[in-house]
Amino acid sequence: MTGITVAPAEGRAAMRAFEALPFEAYRGDPAWHPPLRMVQAQQLDARRNPALAHIAPACFLAWRGGRPVGRIAAFANRAHLAHQQDDTGHFGFLDTLPGAEAAIAPLLSAAEAHLRAQGLAAIAGPFNFSVNEECGLLVEGFETPNMILMPHGRPGYAAALEAAGFAKAMDMHAYIHRMGERFETPPLVARSRARLERNPALTVRQANLRDFETEVALVMDIFNDAWSRNWGFVPLSRAELHHMARELRPILRPGSLWIGMENGHPVTFTLMIPNMNEATRDLDGRLLPFGWAKVLWRLKGHRIGTARLPLAGTRPSHQKSMAGMALAATCFDNCLKDQHDHGVRAVEFSWVLETNRDLITLIDLYGAPAYKTYRIYRKAL
Repeated sequence: MTGITVAPAEGRAAMRAFEALPFEAYRGDPAWHPPLRMVQAQQLDARRNPALAHIAPACFLAWRGGRPVGRIAAFANRAHLAHQQDDTGHFGFLDTLPGAEAAIAPLLSAAEAHLRAQGLAAIAGPFNFSVNEECGLLVEGFETPNMILMPHGRPGYAAALEAAGFAKAMDMHAYIHRMGERFETPPLVARSRARLERNPALTVRQANLRDFETEVALVMDIFNDAWSRNWGFVPLSRAELHHMARELRPILRPGSLWIGMENGHPVTFTLMIPNMNEATRDLDGRLLPFGWAKVLWRLKGHRIGTARLPLAGTRPSHQKSMAGMALAATCFDNCLKDQHDHGVRAVEFSWVLETNRDLITLIDLYGAPAYKTYRIYRKAL
């Protein structure tokens, strides 16, 4: 493929092309469930996305014959650099039109040059924009739809990255639990629940959605503690926390979020959310003129049959204790039962680090297989 040029996506017209490119890239792919265009535009807008307070992305488009055929963003995430101290910049938003995978090499070169000019020693990704958002390159599971806040892609991307000198840094898996018409708690989880019920110091409760931002602050305190030692972790800022609360509130029920406590002290949580990509799958990312009515009908009529577990965590002080395991297993099971009671028959647990043995062990109890793999790549500059 010849005649490809890469240029910064500068100006509103170029950024509109940048935002629209994935809708062109995957249109007609039955395994792509597009997000809402307004959500993607907001993610790239510093006025509306608080994560961009510590990120200044450089966006690039690949052009051929006057038409955009690929895109990428390169950036230094200052929150990541402060926490990880790894001198690594990131790339993300990597997509090309079908048959235009040759654009990946020059797009990566542009991203590398941008980060090298900032004095960074390595580049890693994809991150859109951090490990707390969409991240990872899909390398297995192309035939099944992407769930809410999970990326899609094509098989040729991985080979193009590896040809450009990138190597695997970490794999993350998505597991699928198909629950059927009858909800069943695994025997070992049932024993954990019984142990919890015999111990008055251990309690679990649903979220209080009337005081949702307080509940989210509590959960994020657990999350920042639980994940602080994990690979690639970036703490969430207060502004990001409030933004997340506003985004999630309209689609949550009390039973979507469970919190486990020991002697009244919150130590673990599990959050499951409806798979909004299923509700918007046929809207081409647009709510107007009548897309909003379809979404409301599907939400109110319990016509979304899939959900995703995007966040869960247990404080390090309780991760290996019997009390912590009983609380975590009970919250996990309660969330699944709530989803089942509301018509959900398949829940995706994602993403899960390949090194997270504790969570993988719990998932295995439900017989949920890994069905997608997402890879983070890295290259020295």
